Amino acid sequence: MYHWLRRLPIFYGWFIVAVSMLSAFLGAGLNNISMGVVLKPLSQDLGWTRTVTSGAITAGAILGGALAPLFGRLADRLGPRALLPAGAATVGLLALAVSQITEPWQFYVAYVPARALVETVTSGVVPVTAVANWFYLKRPRAIGMVLMAIPMGSAALSLLYQSLILHSGWRSTFLVLGLLLWLFVVIPGALLLRRQPEDMGLVPDGSEPLRGGGSSTADAMKQEPDSEYSWRLREAVRTSTLWFIIASFTLWVIALGGIAFHLVAYLTDKGIGPVVAAGALSLFALAGALGNFAWGWLAERIDVRRLSGVTLLVSALAVLLLMEARAPLRAYGVAALLGLTARGGSVFSQVILARYFGRRSFGAISGVAEPFIKAGLGLGPLLAALAFDLTGSYRGIFAVFSGMFVVAAFLVLLARRPEITPGP
Repeated sequence: MYHWLRRLPIFYGWFIVAVSMLSAFLGAGLNNISMGVVLKPLSQDLGWTRTVTSGAITAGAILGGALAPLFGRLADRLGPRALLPAGAATVGLLALAVSQITEPWQFYVAYVPARALVETVTSGVVPVTAVANWFYLKRPRAIGMVLMAIPMGSAALSLLYQSLILHSGWRSTFLVLGLLLWLFVVIPGALLLRRQPEDMGLVPDGSEPLRGGGSSTADAMKQEPDSEYSWRLREAVRTSTLWFIIASFTLWVIALGGIAFHLVAYLTDKGIGPVVAAGALSLFALAGALGNFAWGWLAERIDVRRLSGVTLLVSALAVLLLMEARAPLRAYGVAALLGLTARGGSVFSQVILARYFGRRSFGAISGVAEPFIKAGLGLGPLLAALAFDLTGSYRGIFAVFSGMFVVAAFLVLLARRPEITPGP
């Protein structure tokens, strides 16, 4: 039935990667960075405080974290062909609804579920599972490409949003996003996505097609390191290491989420023009994409725990520099540094969990960490908004965020590889 696949110049799995990257790229249109461009014009136009607007960001991220374990299991059972197009279609419709809101409750009803679906279905566990099923030896590369698409989407969409806001108002940003999701994710996803290569007579990584009972996967599996022990979930949760990692990265994303979401508002409050501020945010996201690749590459050669600690300390310093940024050039420089370290270093959470606990229960173990991390990602914007509404300034909360990076560095350095031999 699928004999024509053998004549394709590339492995069909790369089509899965392409659709997953498009989904992650456009899903970034509702994350903290892209929404940071919309925060101020939306709040001013509707007469809302920044806390009211940020509350929806927090609620959506927390709901996404709560749903991640469920959608992870559904992705394993159903595959991406049904989940990803359906999720993107729903997010597209909800984005169109956001473009028409006039009251806070309408914003919460439309945005919160849209953000939750973005965190899980369009930019989270579903597209990552989709590409993981199609690759073995090239799996890190494929997953890395999907994860890089998120900050790349943030960078491109934040600039697009700023242009749309200047010419058509903030409502046009959600209208355009909804249409793009339907055009570039829903339709291609329904046509191209498949659950796994075996369903099409192929094997992971594009080896020889399956013949009879044979499988090239068996040969590939021989390359798996025999020395790696894959911890079970019940064993991992008994270690202090896992909880040090969770605590460290939760503090990390609280600070990261708060700064990213409020960066444009902060810079424009300092007198920097909105176009320049949006450019700084875009640079922040692009540097994050570069950081994801660079830190992942270095983590193969340098102890990931120490590398994480150093990156966090540099992030703390970058926040202090941001507090003194009042000119465009300095704003760009600090945004790039923050993106490279704070945003780009987010790859460490996946690397360190896989390295310490193995891969066979990676989904279940990361599923324990995900609700905490997503909650932190949503809590940061709310804390910054509350601080601004109470004091009229971001200076105090940014100092707190800098301290969070320092504490996170201390905690990750305490997270040594578990040495206790797991039980049977």
